[in-house]
Amino acid sequence: MHIVKPVMAITFNMQEILEDFLKKIKIERKSEPREFACIQNYYSREMGLNLKKIFLSLSGLVDALDLSYMKLWAIEMEKQYSFNGRRRLNIDVGYVDVGQMVLASSKKRGGRVAISEGIYAEIEYIYVYGSFRPLYWTYADYRDKEVIKFFETVRKDFLKQLKTAKNGDKIRFDALPKD
Repeated sequence: MHIVKPVMAITFNMQEILEDFLKKIKIERKSEPREFACIQNYYSREMGLNLKKIFLSLSGLVDALDLSYMKLWAIEMEKQYSFNGRRRLNIDVGYVDVGQMVLASSKKRGGRVAISEGIYAEIEYIYVYGSFRPLYWTYADYRDKEVIKFFETVRKDFLKQLKTAKNGDKIRFDALPKD
């Protein structure tokens, strides 16, 4: 078992939709909403204008193998919050561990590794020389210094929690609703 800290990033433009979704998960740490030009360009045709993004860490520690389950759950949540076939939330899921930050995707492309049928993992940061470093394929919004700082704080939280986890404790993904 490889224990990691679950994280999310949510793109939205309707605060009430975001707030409703956030009630369904157990949040440990949350960034302030931010606007990024790159998400406007990529998502506005489907999701509309004035998009913002928040970054979260979730309560608990999970097995890294839960990443594909988390992505499938996120896809289902996006569908539930869609209107007229258009997403109103884009939910990125991933994890932080000692040496990296990883995101899941349903899109196949170079640098991504298949982790289950139709789900891929991609390393966005590696931890070297005392901080997270983006890789050449890291998304522009994840290259932002404040976003990197947020995930470095999540890493510190993770390291503290990992120390207090006892051998034999059942560590499970408990941030998702039990529908």
